[in-house]
Formats: sequence, C-alpha cells, structure tokens
Amino acid sequence: MKFPHAVSLAATILFVAFGIVSLLLDYSVRDLRIAVTGQEQQLHAVEAQIATTTEALQAIDERREAQEQANDLLRRKMLEQQTTIQTQQEQINRGTQIAQQLAPHLLHDIAEASLKNARLKALLTNHGYTVQTK
Repeated sequence: MKFPHAVSLAATILFVAFGIVSLLLDYSVRDLRIAVTGQEQQLHAVEAQIATTTEALQAIDERREAQEQANDLLRRKMLEQQTTIQTQQEQINRGTQIAQQLAPHLLHDIAEASLKNARLKALLTNHGYTVQTK
C-alpha cells in the first residue's frame, strides 16, 4: 500500500468516523434540547403557580389588614362603651349612696308631716307604710 492511498484511506475512515460522531452528537443535542424544553415548560408552570400563590397571599394580607383595622375600630368603640358604662355606674353608685343616706330621714319627715296632712298619709299607705300616732 502506498503512502498516498494509506492517507486517503485514513482520511476516509476519519471522515466516516467524524460523520458518525457528528450524527451521535446531533442526537445527543436533540435529546438535550427536548429535555431542556420539557424543563423550561415545567419551570414556566412553577413560575405561574408562584405568581398565583403570590397574588393569593397578597389578597390574604389585604384582607387580614382590613380585618385588623376593623378589629381596632371595634376595640376603640368597646373601650368608649366601657368608659361610658363605668361613668354611669359611678353615677348610679353616688345616687344610691345619697338615697341610702337621705331616704330614712326623708321618710321619717314625711311620716311626721302626714299626721297633719291626710294626703301624705294616704300616699304612704298606698306604698305600704303605716303611720302610727304617738
């Protein structure tokens, strides 16, 4: 075999080998592209889910904030009502204290006056009191 034929044969074998390697690489690249395309689709699906979840979370946060504001308003109203009720209870207690101090003396004075006034005596009798003369 002569040297030029050997070189030509080697070149042909290398050409065929490079062709086969190129074909195998093309198949590998095509498979990788298919895999990457599938992963990209999965990535887009996950990104869409993240976007949807983020929107839902924002809506929940907005509702929570609105609920907290409503609760704050109700707390303020409740405190105002408690203050009003406490003030009213203090007024009632003062009135009760005054009534407990004055009522017996006032009733005694009315009873004494009823001895001279028939209308006062009738009023006391209508409310369950009897006045006895001394």
